[in-house]
Order: sequence, then structure tokens, then C-alpha cells
Amino acid sequence: MTVTDDVIARTRHLTARRLTAVGAVIAALMLTAAVAIFISRGRSTPARPAPPVPQLAPSAAGDAAASEPLGVLRWALVAGIAIPTSTRCGPFDTSAGLARGFSHDRGGAVLAAVHVVVRVAPQVGADIFNPTLGTQVTGPDAEALRSRVAQEYEDLRELSSVRYGQPVGDLQATLRGYRIHAYTSTEATVELLTASNGDTGRVIFAASTVRMSWTGSDWVLIAPAGGSFDSVVSTAVDASGFDPFPGRR
Repeated sequence: MTVTDDVIARTRHLTARRLTAVGAVIAALMLTAAVAIFISRGRSTPARPAPPVPQLAPSAAGDAAASEPLGVLRWALVAGIAIPTSTRCGPFDTSAGLARGFSHDRGGAVLAAVHVVVRVAPQVGADIFNPTLGTQVTGPDAEALRSRVAQEYEDLRELSSVRYGQPVGDLQATLRGYRIHAYTSTEATVELLTASNGDTGRVIFAASTVRMSWTGSDWVLIAPAGGSFDSVVSTAVDASGFDPFPGRR
């Protein structure tokens, strides 16, 4: 092996190690948009059967979310992760694979957080994350988030050789619940709970706390500090404190 070959091999090894670490967050989803998930490095692979996940009981009575239900939910796969849509809270516009149009209430903020965070993960592909980042992400760290997602996408494309714009693998996680930490008519802080399989087959819960802003017509994501979801994700999670998504199996 030549010196050049050795450098290339080391670079690819380091890239693969970094992408494995990125997969621990939702790239998010990284949702990423940053939730503890495991990536399949550029190709869809069947997920291992998950051990039974404890069913979540509703959080304490009087929780603000309980007064504004999410409505009837339907579940659809986006980059391998099932996410809900609501007849009451949205999204009401899913053209071109995007998700826009959420109700101006707590339920709309929750579902907007889910859809935007997932659609800013590099795994969904540039055809999805570019318009999402361009129109549904705000704040002083929005550009840093765009740069980070674009670079992670290129790293994944190098491993998978897919055409630019296309998805690069699946987000191996299950959305389990949510809770609202704060809500006003202009801003909401939402925590999303996901479950995934650890190396030993044990179910690992992770929670991502994201901030949403009301623009006057829709909810948008406030980019996390430094454009990274690392600081808002926790794996030391008590799942019993979250509200389950209605109808989630």
C-alpha cells in the first residue's frame, strides 16, 4: 500500500466513525432534525426486530397538551421513520415530499417539530432538506445548520454513490412521545421522544428539545446553537414523563 493509499484509507475510516457518531443523533433526527437514530450508510437495510417497547401512559393530568388534542393521526414513512399527520393540526400541504401548514396551537407546534426535524436530516436527501432548511428554519444559527447538514450529506453520498438530491439511507428509530415545556402564541419548546435498538438489543430512549417559532402563517424550527443538535439531545430519559402519540402502535 502506498502512502497515498494509506491516507485515503485512514480518511475513509475516520469518516465512517464520525458518521456512526452522527447517527446517534437525528443528524439530526442528526433528526435528524436530531434525535438518537442509527443510519444505514447510504442504502436501505431491514431493521432488526425491536424488543417490546414499554407503552407510554399519558403524562400527569392537567398537562397543557391535553387540552388541545392532536386529532386523528395517520402515519407515513419518511426516510424509514414513521411520523404522524393530523386531520386537525396538519401538515395540510405535503406537496413535493415537504410538510407545511400546521395549526396555530400546541398540537400544530408538536407536529411541526416532528416533521421539520426529520426533514432536515441528511438521510432524507437534498431535494427535501434544502427547501426545508431554506424556508422552515430560522434563527442566528440557521446557516450553520445548513452547512452541517450539507457536509454530512456529502459524506454519506461518498459512501453510497447515490445521485445528488436523493435519500441516503434510513433513520432507524421509532417516534414514541412528546411533551411541551413552554407555549405562547409566538414560540413553543417541544421535547420529542424516540426509541432505537442499542448494540446489545436493548431499547434506548432519547429525547430532543427543539424550539419552534410562529411566523404569522406557520411554525418554523429555530436552529439549535452552533447548528448542531448535540446539545439538545439526551439519552438519560425517563420515558414515563411523555405523552404518547394517539394511535401509535
